Amino acid sequence: MYKFDDSFLESVGLGGIPAEQKQAFLQYAQDQLEVRIGEKMSEGLSDAQLDEFEKIIDNDKATMDKWIAGAGDYKNDAIYQKLTESLGEGDEVLSDYVMAKWLNQNCPQYQQIIDDSLAGLRSEITANKDALLASMQ
Repeated sequence: MYKFDDSFLESVGLGGIPAEQKQAFLQYAQDQLEVRIGEKMSEGLSDAQLDEFEKIIDNDKATMDKWIAGAGDYKNDAIYQKLTESLGEGDEVLSDYVMAKWLNQNCPQYQQIIDDSLAGLRSEITANKDALLASMQ
């Protein structure tokens, strides 16, 4: 997921946000992005697909095992190898791997949804930066 930090605030014109409100606003932006992505992604998915994805997010063992078993030699999969390069070995990598495989199969436009949602959020924040800053003073 996208990293919300001081450089994000600078890029949307909110570098001057009071320090005591910075974390709350960054969390708000993260939450908004997740909601937007979830709403857009769910438009093209069936209820069964949404249920399965929710189980993957919740690390449901049976669902995870099914996807790992279906992946064959997953340790040689390029997605798995890329994840282990950044995260190392372990349950987090398997969880991220299953999520990535599921998204590739069920929602191949996922990256475009992320990009569009982030661009929209950035645009809205930038357009309203003066009002946001005034409300935080």
